[in-house]
Parts: sequence; structure tokens; C-alpha cells
Amino acid sequence: MLFLAMVMLPAARKAMQSGGPGAGLDVLRNAAKRFLPVAWTAMVLLGLSGAYLAWEHWGIRPGVFFTDSGRFMHILQAKSLLFLIVVLLSLMHDFWLGPKILEKLDQARASGQELPQSLGRKVVRMTAGVNLLAVLTILFLAVWMIRP
Repeated sequence: MLFLAMVMLPAARKAMQSGGPGAGLDVLRNAAKRFLPVAWTAMVLLGLSGAYLAWEHWGIRPGVFFTDSGRFMHILQAKSLLFLIVVLLSLMHDFWLGPKILEKLDQARASGQELPQSLGRKVVRMTAGVNLLAVLTILFLAVWMIRP
């Protein structure tokens, strides 16, 4: 996510300034084609490894996960909820909103219209921002979880 925000978006903006809007969209489309499989593989592996560690290392079973009221369990529940939110927002962003917006931008570009600053584009940006904030919060909670 940080790579996309700090490297790919500036590269797309630079391509838009030098080669027009189509060049910037192509940069983003190519990045998505290359990095989506890697990102989704990483997300699945993080979820599986987290569940495995909870089950094997800490002995957390479903009954304990939903009923224990200790500090560690509260943090784990918060991390789990945020992870589910990240997965759902990523699904929505990567497979529904993003492609839909790119299609509309391609249509506008093909017809020679100025690229619209639509509500959909703002929602895509907001979804990505919320996702980034959730991921950073998960990292913070992971550190807080192991602190006494």
C-alpha cells in the first residue's frame, strides 16, 4: 500500500503530465496487473499464519476467542476485526470499484472528454486511505500486543 501511494501514484501523475491521462492510467493498470496477485497472496498468507499462531502457539480456540476478556484477547479481537475490514475493502477496491472507475475513465478518454472527477474516484481514494489506516493500526496493535 505504501509502495502504491509513495511510488506508483507519483509515477502515474508524472506520466499523465508528460504523456497525457492515458499514460498515467496505463501505469496504474500495469501495476495492478503485476502486484494484485502478490498482494492477495500475502493477505491470504497473513490471515492463515495469524490463525495458525493463535491456534497452535497461544491455544486460542473459537470459544475462548469470543468469550475471554483479557487485554491480549481484546487486542487480538481488534486486530482480527481490522483484518476482516481490510480484506473486505480490498475486495471492493480491487475487483469492483477500481475496475469500474478505470472503465469509465477509459470511456471518457476514448471519447475525448476531460477525465471526470466523479464521486466514484473519491470513494476509491477514500477506500484506499481507510485501508491504509487500518493496516497501520494493525501494525500498532501487533506491537502493543506483545508489550507487557
